[in-house]
Amino acid sequence: MKRYIQLEYLKVSHFTATEWQHPVHNHNHFELIFIHQGSGIHTISGMNYSYTGPCLFLLAPCDAHHFEITTATTFTFIKFTNVYLQGSGQLRFQQSWNQELDKLLLQAREQRMFATATSRMEALVKLITTEWKEAQEENNDTIFFLLQALFTMIKKAGKSELPQTGVASGARVTAILHHIHEHIHHTDEVQIEQLADIFGYSKHYLGAFFKEQTGSTLREYVNQYKLHLLENRLHYSAFSLKEISHELGFNDQSHLNKFFRKYHGISPSVYREQVQAS
Repeated sequence: MKRYIQLEYLKVSHFTATEWQHPVHNHNHFELIFIHQGSGIHTISGMNYSYTGPCLFLLAPCDAHHFEITTATTFTFIKFTNVYLQGSGQLRFQQSWNQELDKLLLQAREQRMFATATSRMEALVKLITTEWKEAQEENNDTIFFLLQALFTMIKKAGKSELPQTGVASGARVTAILHHIHEHIHHTDEVQIEQLADIFGYSKHYLGAFFKEQTGSTLREYVNQYKLHLLENRLHYSAFSLKEISHELGFNDQSHLNKFFRKYHGISPSVYREQVQAS
């Protein structure tokens, strides 16, 4: 029998099923799906993934998915949005949460399934479920930090499951990309001068090397990644444009507007109205 704990911005459900009852569907939130036991096929945005528990799936907003269950499967679904903790009055927590989800969104685009889900991940998932049952509280610091601990384990699992490359240049560009993703909220940390100093290259060599390895200039890669995060904020968060501009390292709201118009031809406020109305 399904047991749901439903709150405004986070929902946890734990159940066992022998047949999937839902048609292909998508959401406007993230989903962590922990499979404790069972087997079958999980189809995500047209791609099929064979699963055998224990394993974990990470879905980004707008991913369409459904399951074909082969043997009885025990699930825990943890569904959440960027606006979890919004209104708690703890801006530091809200910004930290958003930045964790930025990394999670990037990882969800690169890797959907984690086949080496550990017993520690499962223990955290069970703690989160138990805490929601007992607390029934939206702004729960314990849940917040349990989820962050789970995110940390997922990130480590993602790194361990990536195929190892023996090509030194591939390892170097991966390190540069990782630094950009980790420090995108601090503009000074992703300037070519700073990156050249950190990685021991001249500016000119770093620029040529990055373009050769990725097909994009370093500046354009940083801008496109920041644009992606900005679009995500406008679509899924309740932060004001002033808060977003500060968090993503823009000089001010005018700078954010100019940056956004360069790529979309409209203001971020108009874009937000359009995507939220669709």
